[in-house]
Amino acid sequence: MSKFLIFLIAGWSGFYVMSLELLSGRILAPNFGSSIYVWGGIITVFMVALSIGYLVGGRLSIREPSLRNLSLFLVSAAITTTPIVIMKESALDNIFSMIQDPRYGSVVSTTLLFFLPTAILGMVSPYAVRLLVREYKYSGHYTGLLFFISTFGSAAGTILTSFYLVLYLEINSILWLIIGISLAICFIAIAHGTKIINKAAVPMIFMLVVFGISSVADAETILHKERSLYRDITVYEEEGTRCMRFTRIFSARQSCVSLNNRDHLVMNYTKMMLGALYLCPNPQRILIIGVGGGTLPTTLSSIFPTTEIHAVEIDPAVITVAKKYFDFKPGKNTIVFEEDGRVFVKRAINKGYKYDLILLDAFDHEYIPEHLLTKEFLKEVGRIIMPGGVLAANTWSTSRLYDHESVTYESVFGEFYNLKYLSRIIIVKPDGLPPMDVIKKNSDALDNKLKRFGVEAEWLLSLFSTTRDWRTDVRVLTDQYSPSNLLNLRSGK
Repeated sequence: MSKFLIFLIAGWSGFYVMSLELLSGRILAPNFGSSIYVWGGIITVFMVALSIGYLVGGRLSIREPSLRNLSLFLVSAAITTTPIVIMKESALDNIFSMIQDPRYGSVVSTTLLFFLPTAILGMVSPYAVRLLVREYKYSGHYTGLLFFISTFGSAAGTILTSFYLVLYLEINSILWLIIGISLAICFIAIAHGTKIINKAAVPMIFMLVVFGISSVADAETILHKERSLYRDITVYEEEGTRCMRFTRIFSARQSCVSLNNRDHLVMNYTKMMLGALYLCPNPQRILIIGVGGGTLPTTLSSIFPTTEIHAVEIDPAVITVAKKYFDFKPGKNTIVFEEDGRVFVKRAINKGYKYDLILLDAFDHEYIPEHLLTKEFLKEVGRIIMPGGVLAANTWSTSRLYDHESVTYESVFGEFYNLKYLSRIIIVKPDGLPPMDVIKKNSDALDNKLKRFGVEAEWLLSLFSTTRDWRTDVRVLTDQYSPSNLLNLRSGK
């Protein structure tokens, strides 16, 4: 039984390490992407951590090794893995704000989150070898057998995590499950060593294992999950809001509604997008590219019930989810088109469609699709804006493409209003920006209508700026120069 438990711990530690390494790539992706630079940083940190773990584990095995101490390695790994579940988003956001280069950012992030549990798991193999070897003539046999089981466990962790677990469970659920199983194995080993296995052990083990899945229920309630043709869609509720995201991990929210007040706009970027109305206070035709939960078309149709609204969404599954879970109700004046936003714009040019107000709000699970960022696309959009019309685009204030996006919009439309509050909204008027006194006058006229949705004119007006806070010596984004390449460049040039 003791040998079986030693092999079990060794095999599980191999599973644990590889599962953790694969999940680390998914955890870092929202901040640093999944390029070869990021995986190079991850693999380097894990290898260094394991090498140090092997060294320390070998040294510890000299002093009275025991099955109990071996099992405590799993407990230590589980304890040091727990902060990953709790603090990974805030930690990664802080690191990204300081280190945006994906190479060094991935190394620092992986070290902070994964180095310690990986090093502890690396201690298992040399320590286990010492427990197994009683006679020198069997040292090679047991070492080979242990490495076989440990490596087999690593292979199992790799295939099960990448092929199956990530398809059915949230990242946090997988981590809690691994933690729970590790604690269960430790309990069995300690119980065996102290001769206390009894009827109470079975329910205790069961409780430790199910702890992994049940513990995430308090954080959020999952209402719906599906894999569409384009993305993974998750709808969940937490703290009085219902939200949609486009990955199974805890990443950026695409759309949210308040469960207590459906009119209230939860996300600040939607309030900032409505700032475009200060330049176009009475639009007759509106185009929205990117539906999400339908917040913008629903809000605008409430403010302007007779205005014609065209909402474009490439993913039919998103539209279905928006209708079912976010009260999105297209009607006579709100028409939904299921197609790529750029394709729709090209067809609109051919058909002679023109709009007073165009809102660009298309995102996938990482960022704006690259073909909706280029100079050529913006020129096409410019051709369907009516005289006096306005374009507003939702982007990120912390994107590595910030400078490139700025010079691209400037190259097409000239000066624009730049609104920043966590998110960034670019507002352009091709025939010239109105002065702030005109914008203030329009805000006064719209104040009563927008207050219903939680939009405070004083706050929104304070965000309007034409200050050029970006570098102007960077390249304009074009169909030939892809933003995906920029994300992997050190200097962003």
